[in-house]
Amino acid sequence: LGLSHDDKRKIVLSVGLFFARKGILDFIELARRNPEYIFVWLGNTNLSIIPSKIRKAVLKFHPDNCLFPGYLNGSDLFGAYSDSDLFLFPSYEETEGIVVLEALASRQKLLVRDIPVYNDWLYDGKNCYKASSIDEFDDKLNLILHDQLPDLSDAGFATAESRDVSKIGKKIKNAYQEALSLFETKKGIQ
Repeated sequence: LGLSHDDKRKIVLSVGLFFARKGILDFIELARRNPEYIFVWLGNTNLSIIPSKIRKAVLKFHPDNCLFPGYLNGSDLFGAYSDSDLFLFPSYEETEGIVVLEALASRQKLLVRDIPVYNDWLYDGKNCYKASSIDEFDDKLNLILHDQLPDLSDAGFATAESRDVSKIGKKIKNAYQEALSLFETKKGIQ
């Protein structure tokens, strides 16, 4: 990520495209408020297709402790998740939150925006922490990074395991088999 081995500051990580709905401007503001930490946003977007406000923020109007190293994949991405101190995902809108699952699977501490997509599987204070405003994000990230809130990374890992594709696939297969069985039974009754 271009960090010096001598730099002992805690790392706050996020992964996503450079879109406002991903919370990138909030991420930059939190970096501005917390110069004692390093904020790293992984991902990339063609800068010609994003609004100028975001383009300017990513290119030059961000604090020195906010880094945009680009896209990583495979073991490099897993290493970034594992080596950071907190995964912060201030997205305003998601369909699933795959990067959130990746962070949980890496046993990462997690702070997300309190949005409806997480209501039935992420629980504030149980397997993650949630915030609704920039001030709440600021407060909670400092409490997490100063070990003043319980470490929920093991509970988060269990959540990721429960949503593993192989387990979900089995549930879908069982649901189809049950539906097919009901259909066959009804067909036989007629």
